[in-house]
Amino acid sequence: MTPQQTETQLRFTGDWPAMPVLAVALGLGLVMFFFYRRELRFHTGTARWLLPLLRSLAVFLALVCLAGPILRHIATFRQLGRVLLVADASASMSFTDDIAGGNTPAPRPTPPPAGAVDSLHSGSRFARMESALLDPNHSLVKTLAEKHDVELFALRGYRSERLWWHRQGGRDVSGDLPHHFEFKPEATATNLDQPLRDALGPNPAGTALVILTDGQHNGPGSPEEMAAGLKESGIPVFTVGYGSEVPPPDLAVVNVLMPEAVFAEDRAEGTLVISDTLPPGLAASVNVAQGAKVLWQQSFTTTGAGERRFDFSFPVRGLTGDPQQSLRTLAARVELTGNNATLDKIANNNSQTVSLHLLSRKRRVLVLDGRPRWETRYLHNHFDRDERWEVMVGYDTFTRGQGGQVQEAFPKTREDLMNYDLVILGDLRPDALSEEQQAQLVEFVEKRGGGLILVDGRRNHLQAWPQTKAGSLIPVKWKNDGAPSAALAYDLTPQGETMEALRLSDSPSTNSALWARLPKPFWVAPAEPLPDAAVLARLGNSTVTPSPALVWRRLGAGSVLWLGTDELWRWRYEVADQHHQRFWMQVAAWVAAPPFMVQNDRLSLGTDQLRYQEGDTAELRVRLRNETGAIVSTGSPRAHVFRNGLEIASLDLTPDPSHGGVFRAITGTLPAGDYHITVSEGTAPASDLKLSFRVESQANKEWSHLTLNRPLLEGMARVSQGRFLREGDIAQLPDLLQQLDRMETRATETPLWYSWWWFGAIMLLLTAEWILRKVWRLV
Repeated sequence: MTPQQTETQLRFTGDWPAMPVLAVALGLGLVMFFFYRRELRFHTGTARWLLPLLRSLAVFLALVCLAGPILRHIATFRQLGRVLLVADASASMSFTDDIAGGNTPAPRPTPPPAGAVDSLHSGSRFARMESALLDPNHSLVKTLAEKHDVELFALRGYRSERLWWHRQGGRDVSGDLPHHFEFKPEATATNLDQPLRDALGPNPAGTALVILTDGQHNGPGSPEEMAAGLKESGIPVFTVGYGSEVPPPDLAVVNVLMPEAVFAEDRAEGTLVISDTLPPGLAASVNVAQGAKVLWQQSFTTTGAGERRFDFSFPVRGLTGDPQQSLRTLAARVELTGNNATLDKIANNNSQTVSLHLLSRKRRVLVLDGRPRWETRYLHNHFDRDERWEVMVGYDTFTRGQGGQVQEAFPKTREDLMNYDLVILGDLRPDALSEEQQAQLVEFVEKRGGGLILVDGRRNHLQAWPQTKAGSLIPVKWKNDGAPSAALAYDLTPQGETMEALRLSDSPSTNSALWARLPKPFWVAPAEPLPDAAVLARLGNSTVTPSPALVWRRLGAGSVLWLGTDELWRWRYEVADQHHQRFWMQVAAWVAAPPFMVQNDRLSLGTDQLRYQEGDTAELRVRLRNETGAIVSTGSPRAHVFRNGLEIASLDLTPDPSHGGVFRAITGTLPAGDYHITVSEGTAPASDLKLSFRVESQANKEWSHLTLNRPLLEGMARVSQGRFLREGDIAQLPDLLQQLDRMETRATETPLWYSWWWFGAIMLLLTAEWILRKVWRLV
C-alpha cells in the first residue's frame, strides 16, 4: 500500500528532561562562543565568528545527546483507496421491468444520428443504472470520487472496457464525468468471471469491486470461485441487482440438451427446455426443424409454472446437407398457436439454433488390466456411458496362449488395432500379450499416432515391460525405494498448470488449488521420468519427498501418459463423477489419436470441439500425408478461415507437441456465424477439402432468463464478505464503503543520540574548525 500521509516528529526519550538539557546545552554553547571569540579579539573578518560558531555547535550537539533525541516517522495507509464500478452492458439489461406487476421488453430504439448519444427507454434496467451512476443531480460515481480513487468499467460480453477514472485526489483524471454512456446494452453474453479479473489488474490490493448487473452469467468460469479468490486478497464484492424477481409473462427456449454428434444410422435424442410464464390454458407447440422440414413436434397448453422439459427423438438419416461434411444445422422453436400468438410479446427468445454432427464411427478405446481394480472399473463405466466412445475391456485371467479375456479383447489383426484411438494399459504382466502384439502396440503409438495411458499398480507388473519389445513405450524408470503409504497431496508442475486436459476447475486461476484439495491417495509408484519425458503432477507431503504422479512423453506420431497411482477413484468421495469423469474424459481426448472430421488421401481436418459458442476460440488440426500415405511431419501449411463465405483470417499451422505429424493453430475469439476451413501448403493453392462448423450466438441466452439472478449475486457478495443491494438501496453504497475504509498507522523511530550521522555531524564541525584554523594560521 502507498502511504496517504507521512508525518515526522522530533522527540526526546533520554534519562534527563529535555528542557533542562536543551537549556544547559544552549548556555554552554553561548559560553563557548563568548570565550572563544575573546581569544580571537585581535583578528577581524570571518574567522572571529565562524570558528567559535563551529565549536559551539559541536558542544551543543554533544550535550543534547543526554536528552535522547529521536525522529519518529508516522505513515498513514488507507486500507481501501480504490473503488471499481462495473456496469453490465449485456442485452438483458435493455429489458424494462414493470414494477407494478407485469414486465415488458424495452422497445427497440430508433438508431440515433451520427455522433449523438443514444437515448434508451427511461424504464429499462440499463437506463436506471445509467441514471444512478451518471446523473449530475445524484451521481454515485461523483459521490464516491470525493473520497476514493474511482474507476468506471463497462462489462461488454467477454471483455471489460474502462470508461472513466478519477485517482490520486484528482491528479489523475480521464476527463469530465460523462452524463450518458456512448453505447447500447447489446452484448450477447454476460461473463462475471474473467472480465472482472482483467478489470482489477495484477495488483488489486486496497480495492472494492462494485458490480451493477441483473446477474445473468452465461459465459465460462465461476463467479462464486472468482469472488472467493478475491476474499483471500481482501477484496470485497458489492453486487447491485437490477431487475424484477417476478418472471415476465413469456414463452422462451431456455436450452436444447442434445449430443454434439450422432452416428449416421442412429436417432437424435435430447430434451428441449422452455420457460413458460404465460397465463394457463393457452395453446402452444414446440418443435425441432431443419429449415422448413419439421423433424419433431409436440403440442401443449401453457401453465405459467416456469421451466418445462420436452423429450424429443427423431432419425438423423433423413437430414439433408453436404455428404462430405458432418455438420447439420437445426432449429428448436416454441410458439403460441391460433389467435393467442400475439400474447407472447418477447419474440427474441422463441427459437434457438443448434448444430449437430453426423459421425461415421465412434472413437475406440481398448482397456487392458491385470485385474478389475476400482480405477479401471469406474473408467470402463465412464467410456461406456459416453456416446462418443466405444470401449473394449479385458482383464488378465492368467491364461497363456490365445485364451483369456485379454486375448479376447485384443484386436485379432494389426489393421483392427490401428482402428483404435487409445489404449489404456493397467498393471498387466507382459506375457499376457504375445511378442507380436507388443510390437503392434509400439507401431500403434509411433506410426498410427495413437495414445497410450499406463496406470501403475501395487503388483508392479509394469516394471517388467521395459525388457520387452514394447519397452520403448515406458516413459519412466522405477527406483528401489519403497512406495510411500502416507496420505499424499497432488501438486501440478508449471507445465501441468498449462495443460487444458488437467483443468478441473471452470476458473483457470483456482485449478491448482483445487488439485491440492482433491482426496489424497495413499500409494504412488517410486519412479522417475526418463530424460525426454515431462512431469505434469507430483504426489507428496511435508514428510515425503514428492514423487512423479503424471508423466507424459511424445513418442513418434503418438504420445504416452503414465499414472503413478491407481487411486484417482477416491476423487469420487461426496462428489461422484464431478472430478473423476471430467479428468478421464479430458485426458483421454488429449492423449488419444486426434479425431479428424473430414479427410482424403492427402489431408485430414478437424477441430478441438464439435460445438462452439460466440466468444470461444477454436483449435484447428491438420494432418498431412505424402503420395505413399506416410505422415508428413515437416512443412508450413496455412489454414484459411471463412465466415459466412468471406475469408476473415489466414493462420500459420505449427507442429502439435502432443502428436507427431499433426499441425494446429488457435483462432481468435469467434463471432457467431457459419464457418469453413481450407488448407494450403507453401505456394500451392488451397485444397478442395474443407471443414465446416458453426459458432452459435449467445443472444438467446441473454433473453431466455429475464429475472434477477439474486442467488448468484448474493453468493458472490457473501463469500467475499461484501454486500448485496437491490437497485433501490444503491444510496447505501458510499456509507458501506466508508465503513471499510480504515486508516492504518505505522510508526518508525530513528534514535539520533547514538546514530552514526549525528556523531558524524559533531566530528564534521570539529574537523572543519581545525582545518580553518590551519588555513588562517591560528595554530
